[in-house]
Amino acid sequence: MIQSSFFQQAWNLIKLNVSHNSFTGPIPTSLCINSPVVKLLDFSSNHHSGRIPGGLGGCSKLEVFRAGSNSLSGLLPHDMYNLAGLKELSLPLNHLSGPISNDIVNLTKLTNLELYYNELSGKLPLNIGKLSKLKHLLLYMNHLTGSLPPSLMNCTNLLELNVRFNSFEGDISTLNFSNLIHLTILDLVSNNFTGNLPISLYSCKSLITIRLVQNRLEGQIVPAILQLKFLSHLSLGNNRLTNITGAIKILMGSKTLSILILVKKFLHEAMPTDDSLDGSDGFKSLRVLALGGCQLTGQLPTWISKLKKLEALDLTFNRITGSIPGWLSTLV
Repeated sequence: MIQSSFFQQAWNLIKLNVSHNSFTGPIPTSLCINSPVVKLLDFSSNHHSGRIPGGLGGCSKLEVFRAGSNSLSGLLPHDMYNLAGLKELSLPLNHLSGPISNDIVNLTKLTNLELYYNELSGKLPLNIGKLSKLKHLLLYMNHLTGSLPPSLMNCTNLLELNVRFNSFEGDISTLNFSNLIHLTILDLVSNNFTGNLPISLYSCKSLITIRLVQNRLEGQIVPAILQLKFLSHLSLGNNRLTNITGAIKILMGSKTLSILILVKKFLHEAMPTDDSLDGSDGFKSLRVLALGGCQLTGQLPTWISKLKKLEALDLTFNRITGSIPGWLSTLV
């Protein structure tokens, strides 16, 4: 345990980093009484437990607070929301519970909010868009519910939005992603989102990774997705999308796509074997192609033989017939 007496003479302390040790007990927030000018506190990867005590509000100059990979529990202390200069709040891999307070929108200078792998529940604050400087919003592996607030689309500096493995719902096609021009990673895996793939998403020209696996999305992949000139990873499996032939024809036009996960959808459709696909030189960068669990019918198409960079091919749980073609060995 870090004793409060340790900080009694630390009037000029600006940064304290005790991460990756074996300290126990509560976070020593009393240090804010004797070290009012501290800007960085890092208690990550220790054995701290219990609630985060009140007192952090006394660190009025605090910009970075990290205490991930501990055993902290309960709600965040209310006085934390008075830290007007806080830029990074990182508390992943704990046992924090309850809702994210509406008062978090007072932290208008936040750029990083990392609360993943906790036990948080409830809905996101409706006015979360007031955190307009956010670059990284990482809330995955919690028990959060409700829809994504439309105001979230006002966080125009977002680079990464990751809310995978929660219980969010709602029609995401109603959200206007077009202002998120810096967004590089969108991860909504394993929620209950509905609707079509948002057309506005294709205005996010910086996107590199889109992961939407295991939701209840519908519709078809449209040519506008080719506007994403940096798209490398596309995971859309386990949804209710249709027209696999159309999807493959379109996505072949991407020069940057390296990982394509389309498992458990396009159920009972025919394996794409259109003659125009055989003559295509698309998928030049493709390394992973996953079409497992789709119950696709027909034979292995020859266009797969042209995927010279392919490292992994998943065709499990389909109804593909015929003999295994000799060209398959050329992919090894």
